[in-house]
Amino acid sequence: MGTVPVMFRTALISVCLICSATSAKTPRGGELTPLEPTAETGSYAGQALDAQGNTAAVGHKIDGSYAIRFYEHSTKGWNQTEVVEIGSRRSVSLAFGEDFLGVALSGSGTAGVVLEPSKSGWTVISELQNPDTSRFNSFSLAAASDQAIFISCNDTTQQYRDAVLVYERVAGEWQHIQTIAPQSASCTLFAGDIDAAGDMIVIGATRVLGCSGGNVHGAYVYIRGEEQWELSTTLQEGDSNGKWVACDNETVVSWCSVTGPNSTFDYLEIWNRNGSSFTSNGSISSGSWGYDIYFPEGMQISEGIISFGMCDSYWGCQTNTTTNRTVYTAQRDGNYWRLGNPVTIPSGYGLTGFGRNTKMSGGSLLIGSPAYSGSSGVVFQTPLAGTLFCPADLNGDGNVNVNDVLRIISNWGGEGREDLDGNSVVNVTDLLSLLDSWGACP
Repeated sequence: MGTVPVMFRTALISVCLICSATSAKTPRGGELTPLEPTAETGSYAGQALDAQGNTAAVGHKIDGSYAIRFYEHSTKGWNQTEVVEIGSRRSVSLAFGEDFLGVALSGSGTAGVVLEPSKSGWTVISELQNPDTSRFNSFSLAAASDQAIFISCNDTTQQYRDAVLVYERVAGEWQHIQTIAPQSASCTLFAGDIDAAGDMIVIGATRVLGCSGGNVHGAYVYIRGEEQWELSTTLQEGDSNGKWVACDNETVVSWCSVTGPNSTFDYLEIWNRNGSSFTSNGSISSGSWGYDIYFPEGMQISEGIISFGMCDSYWGCQTNTTTNRTVYTAQRDGNYWRLGNPVTIPSGYGLTGFGRNTKMSGGSLLIGSPAYSGSSGVVFQTPLAGTLFCPADLNGDGNVNVNDVLRIISNWGGEGREDLDGNSVVNVTDLLSLLDSWGACP
């Protein structure tokens, strides 16, 4: 690291101390700790997990009934705020929208429920009706844009194909408005993974091994049109891709694989969005640690950072759903993407499916481990900055400089990527941490 000019450093510190004389200083930690006590058997806590801003939600089973636990992050850390019962079916996936939480439910019947905040707390305000109970079942994934909920499910009219049910508010009521499903590609597992942001949803489709017939893999990008969600493009890379995907308003990430003469090579490909066009923005591969990026489940991209859990061997994840995984974050470093510090499961938790879900929020990285102790599950937390290789490089140009200082100042008193110490507020401690990292990233 370099040294920030003394006069510049002194002036900044003086101004910030004056403006934030009462700011609480929270030292950066590096520990991986449970967000909550071990869940009840049958909860699979961490499978249904999402976070937005300083709010997190986790699906649970409590005293035989299924519920959602809500948490808020403050300068004192994560604290449970309320528990909302959702009925007799387990939440298998959660997704925050602009002012709601979409929930996909296990089994058959309604596809899910919607919760909205009120003065008295979060409340179940609507069921998401199944448009064809004879065709759709086994609801598995939920995603949400600003004003829509997407739920993937089994489509019994096809051998392999899944479908995505789209719900939006119509005259103030949540209604099914569209079913997204391919018309062909009989050997493609459509909607094995989904993610959404803003006016875009990305649907992953991957090849079915050992199946001969129509086969179209890739990351299918749909954009909201005037009447419905319309296919914009299919992003394809390598011999196969799309089994795991993630997106934000400006970026799409997809797992990709290339088959060689003796083995396969797995990696992540990143595309930038400009309107309805997409251009490659680099890739992430195993680099120096000696193995490929296998089974990157639970991917998320937010504010220029990608998080995911992965296996250190192909067959380990292929044959054992509880295999422990290593969790990584990656951030832009000039023209490249750089992996951060590996996060592994604490001792004493056994085989948990660690890292099958990851979410970044409240200055924290939340890690779901849904198979802990059979089926109880646990969610871990750790400061996000401690997982990054260069946390103070806020704009990803490979340097900590005045541009990063300006980002902290522009978000002063807020929360988000600039919260380097993970205390849910951007203040003087974050600026001091940045100044201590001044110069080129290591």
